[in-house]
Amino acid sequence: KYLDLIPERKEKIRRHIEWYASLEVRPDFVCFGGSGTLVTQTPQIVRDVILPVLKYGIELSHKYGFPTHVHSCGPEKELVKMMTEETGLDIIDPLEIPPMGDCNLAELKRLYGKKIVLKGNLHTTNVMLRGSPEDVIAASRKAIDDAAEGGRFILSSGDQCGRDTPDENLHAMVETARTYGRY
Repeated sequence: KYLDLIPERKEKIRRHIEWYASLEVRPDFVCFGGSGTLVTQTPQIVRDVILPVLKYGIELSHKYGFPTHVHSCGPEKELVKMMTEETGLDIIDPLEIPPMGDCNLAELKRLYGKKIVLKGNLHTTNVMLRGSPEDVIAASRKAIDDAAEGGRFILSSGDQCGRDTPDENLHAMVETARTYGRY
């Protein structure tokens, strides 16, 4: 039943991307959301139902000169593998650590960091929301150490920063990226 939706989804993506390409001021990239892709579906369902649509959208985006980005919360290790080996995706995030995700940033960098830009990985709650600026600096440095060598890494939170995230923590992440993150 879900496979019957693939042509309709591809058509919708085609219309959006062609519209983006027609704009006088074009977007910098095309982001395909898939929040919780592997939370509610198996890798096989993703491969059968979601991957054909994403591949189409990624190829069409590239045809029009748009870099592509997938955001998918939760366990993402298998999705990074799939996107890297089976598509031309440019950027993937948020690369959440346990317990919400299953990503080891150093491992992902070693396996896929030459093929895709990895983005993320500072824990949204324990580090960004509840941590001290020192915790944010330590986590930022670890992420940079784990994934920055050779480029293709963007330091970011491991999903979003909630409204109550202390400004000091946001500033600590940005300042660490600015000073420690040069490579």
